Amino acid sequence: MAAVGLPLVGAVIDELSGPGMGLAFAVCAALGTGLAAGLSTRRGWWWVLAASPLVVLGVTAVVEFSANTSDYRGSKLATGSAKWVVQGFPVMAQAAAAALLVIVVRVVRDRRRRHG
Repeated sequence: MAAVGLPLVGAVIDELSGPGMGLAFAVCAALGTGLAAGLSTRRGWWWVLAASPLVVLGVTAVVEFSANTSDYRGSKLATGSAKWVVQGFPVMAQAAAAALLVIVVRVVRDRRRRHG
């Protein structure tokens, strides 16, 4: 829920405050992915890492298309989709990095507990 809910909130905030995704979306996507990694099990970590770019792209597409449906008619949808991928890449990378950071911290903390 956190991995999708927070980015969605950030995307809506950015769309209401101006065109396109911005800082609120990037921060919420990283926080949501980090929180999902913190709440998941070891087996779930792979899913969080693998899904984070797809969640960012999906949320971007849904919010951008919903807010600007008339801008994406016909062949403009393909152009818009390419733009969403290119402009969303830094957010995808930040979200994956946040999850990776949380996972590394959890692994180190668990090892310290085991070894005293």
